[in-house]
Amino acid sequence: MSQKNVLTRRMPAIEALGAATVLCVDKTGTLTLNRMSVSQLFADGEFIEIDETDHRELPRRFHELVRFAVLASETDPFDPMEKAFKALGERFLDSTEKNENWTLLHEYSITPKLLALSHVWKSPARNEQVIASKGAPEAVADLCHFNDDQLIALSAHVEAMAGNGLRVLAVAKTSFVGDRWPSTQHDFDFTFLGLIGLADPLRPEVPSAIKECHQAGVNVVMITGDYPATARAIAQKINLPLDDAIMTGTEIDRLSQAELCRRIGHSAVFARVLPEQKLNLVEAFKANGEIVAMAGDGVNDAP
Repeated sequence: MSQKNVLTRRMPAIEALGAATVLCVDKTGTLTLNRMSVSQLFADGEFIEIDETDHRELPRRFHELVRFAVLASETDPFDPMEKAFKALGERFLDSTEKNENWTLLHEYSITPKLLALSHVWKSPARNEQVIASKGAPEAVADLCHFNDDQLIALSAHVEAMAGNGLRVLAVAKTSFVGDRWPSTQHDFDFTFLGLIGLADPLRPEVPSAIKECHQAGVNVVMITGDYPATARAIAQKINLPLDDAIMTGTEIDRLSQAELCRRIGHSAVFARVLPEQKLNLVEAFKANGEIVAMAGDGVNDAP
């Protein structure tokens, strides 16, 4: 480490890292650059590709999707995903669609049970409030009370986008009259608007780093909150083995600790994983006698 110009404050930490047998890695910002841009939209049964070098006008049927994605984001975003939405709105929405004089009245946050958030807005020209929601497609579908046929169709559309390695979010809208907002987002009657696919380039050094780890006898495991098809596409690009099925957070919750320990060695990719499930995975690897390192750029990687 000293030859790499690194000063080591706690030598046991370096010794443990040198003995690691499993490296768990987050995806966004770790395997990827966390420089998101909108690459594809889906609305009214149609897909459209978005290219930053293409100066075509966006067809009108996609405007509402973009507008409500912006409304469901922070007005001065710091999150790369929301920055991408804002840039898309600035590029394609006209002055009447940018809602510059609207007031944000209330926010419904993402929860572990519902991976979607909603913003309640007031327009000077309207008596009713406008609510914009965005989040995981299955969560937004839940808010829109999709039936089985709608869920099957939505899943096919999401798979098509995620299969290209895109991060896929859904957007919905509704309205409300009054100032006593419901306690939960579920109490609104949302209308589904469409899907947005975001591209996030891989760090160019990742495939060779994965190869080095494998040559050194370190098993690399990707743990992400993204959709399974997105995780699969990224895993293929970085040469992570996909011989076994991708395990999801829902599956992890259904397993006992003993069952998780038995199955965990057969998957290199875990998708739709919540922070507490990420910790469960690390504990299961440790229970199997592995020495585990975790690489990530978020606070939920630290535990």
